[in-house]
Amino acid sequence: MSEEKEKTEKCIVCGRPSKTTICHACEDKIRSEAVDKKIRQERAGRTDREKK
Repeated sequence: MSEEKEKTEKCIVCGRPSKTTICHACEDKIRSEAVDKKIRQERAGRTDREKK
């Protein structure tokens, strides 16, 4: 009974086994979604006409 079971952690996003809280695939997906959102927001606030 001295054997310790290795604790298997899961990604909190997809549920797949992972050594980290969020697996690398989900981390990349979340990061790219955030960058896309930022770009869309910046483009929405931009105008092509310059004020004179």
